[in-house]
Amino acid sequence: MSITLPTYMRREAPLLGRRDRVMAIVFTSLRRELRRPAAIFAFGIGFSITTITSLFLVLFAPFLLQGQPLDLRFFYLAASNAAILFSVMLMAAAIGAGLIADDRESMALTLYLSRPITHADYLVAKTAILAPLLSMVTIVPLVLTPLLALLLGLFPWDVALAAMGVGIAVGLLLTAFYTATALFLSSLTRRKGYAAAGVFAITLGLTIPVGILASAGGVNEPNLLYLSPWEDFLAVARGAYGVSGGPIDWPVALAILLGVTVLAALATYLRMRAVEVVSG
Repeated sequence: MSITLPTYMRREAPLLGRRDRVMAIVFTSLRRELRRPAAIFAFGIGFSITTITSLFLVLFAPFLLQGQPLDLRFFYLAASNAAILFSVMLMAAAIGAGLIADDRESMALTLYLSRPITHADYLVAKTAILAPLLSMVTIVPLVLTPLLALLLGLFPWDVALAAMGVGIAVGLLLTAFYTATALFLSSLTRRKGYAAAGVFAITLGLTIPVGILASAGGVNEPNLLYLSPWEDFLAVARGAYGVSGGPIDWPVALAILLGVTVLAALATYLRMRAVEVVSG
């Protein structure tokens, strides 16, 4: 009989794959955000206000717009609803501002970026959290409005379907802009409060002063409106819904929104590339 001690071999735990790690980031961040009262308030208020006001326009359209033909141009009212601006700004500040800043503050970012995950994977995960939440206030109301109008028989099906398609397109544009800018601002600091303040500055800090200066008697320069993301969005929406007029041209406004979105996304990626990671 052998009296030698038994030997034990510890099996090395395999690393999770890239897909599993990306999903872990999504679910971890989403659970964290949905537990925060500020995020719950921003989402609840934003979705409720935009949806209720948009549906209100449809239900009372025959009374509010007497004598005006109910065609595709009518749905511009839902897109130009100021509640959308307030809601998307509030959600981008309350939710998007902390997505990267919180990870930097807790040093979780260096662990997330360890192999086999890449910087692009991390940003895709964060985008997958913020973009669907923002779309609830930028796309859903613009789709529900023509859908309800179709169900009530106020509009023919071809006009309602066209309005749904346009609503998805312009809603995606606004979602992409605020997703990219919010993540960029969040990557610049460890304090999500600073990033949230940046979201408000980009929106209200440009929209209100620019609107005042553009209409002031001593200035009267409509081109200043190109500096406002909201005015650019309204110009694009006017062009998409076929509404004539407007102080600025929609092709230029579209180029500005897309350009800022791409630049913000690229700058965020370069910012992430500068972060030191833990190999594993």
